[in-house]
Amino acid sequence: MLIKASQDQQKIYVGSKDETREQGGRETISTIIPGETPQIVLQPKIIESPQEMKDWRERVKSREEKFQRRVMGDDPRVETVPAFPAERHIWEALKRARNPAQVRTAYNLSNIWLKSRLEFPSGGYFDWSWSPYPRALYEHAAEFCLAKLDSRYPVRDNRESGDYRRVEYLARVMAGLSLPKPIRPSYSIELFRKMKHSDKCNCWRCANKIAPRFPRSLARYLIERHRCN
Repeated sequence: MLIKASQDQQKIYVGSKDETREQGGRETISTIIPGETPQIVLQPKIIESPQEMKDWRERVKSREEKFQRRVMGDDPRVETVPAFPAERHIWEALKRARNPAQVRTAYNLSNIWLKSRLEFPSGGYFDWSWSPYPRALYEHAAEFCLAKLDSRYPVRDNRESGDYRRVEYLARVMAGLSLPKPIRPSYSIELFRKMKHSDKCNCWRCANKIAPRFPRSLARYLIERHRCN
């Protein structure tokens, strides 16, 4: 919301060559955008020259144009929100799991990423237990463990990129197991490995401009990320 008002009870003093006159109608420009602190700009109380009046008019015009760009989405809005904890301990437990019971124990320990029901302080709740994510991990815990015995699973890769490859491998496994008619992990892995990434693909590799669609390797991406940090 943008409000431009002239308040007759608010006086301003406008100077010219011969005199300074008092007049009502001091202007205010108020901009209100949800999630942001309201901004109010008040016209100077004393304007001593035509140039100062011109400067004020240009300031008003600039603020109106900026507001218009913001609400139309032409100017990006930068927001900072608290990050959710990564629950690294859950990931480590899933890597160590050797049987379905251990997988389900790790699943039940999650308080954020593997929850399928969100309780609100008011007493309400949001439930997506009908969705295959994350429920498929609990239901297909045995297949998850068997998939880690496959020779293609990078179990002994101790490089920093090893965890990225393990995440990707298991994500491909779970993508196949999350279908209405689940497919075998071995077939799911090959299906995704051979998949062609289109120009509109927004998987984690394409989002970070990593091979196979881009020439940058995963190792190069990690090196560059460390330099930025």
